[in-house]
Amino acid sequence: MNRREAIKLSTIAALGVAVTASAKEAPYMNRMEMTPKDPKKLAPGELKHTPQITLGTKDSKGYTLVEITVGQGGIIHPSTPAHWIDFISLSADGKKVGTSTLEAEISRGTASFSVKLDGVKTLSAKAGCNLHGIWSSSLKV
Repeated sequence: MNRREAIKLSTIAALGVAVTASAKEAPYMNRMEMTPKDPKKLAPGELKHTPQITLGTKDSKGYTLVEITVGQGGIIHPSTPAHWIDFISLSADGKKVGTSTLEAEISRGTASFSVKLDGVKTLSAKAGCNLHGIWSSSLKV
């Protein structure tokens, strides 16, 4: 084998290792829409995954701070390399306001948006847990 063939084979082998390593590191992402068994009485696992929508103050321009925290009743969703909230989205009367993308371990399952709520009847939030699917909640304004 000449030098050129040796370099070509080692490059191909290195690429194969890199592709295999990155494929092993890709996290599992559950994208099933989840619903609680009894929306009026959430179980601890459901409390941990259900987004809580809180309205803040309205500013001088007419925007209200809308905060979303994933977890209710004192149970906050964890953020570890294997289990975290990867996104939080907010809609106003079915119209998308925005989405925050979150990273494992370094971020916590919270997001906030400034929204003009004039005429809005319902806010809806979704939160995606990489292991336990997408959880939703809504708030009548």
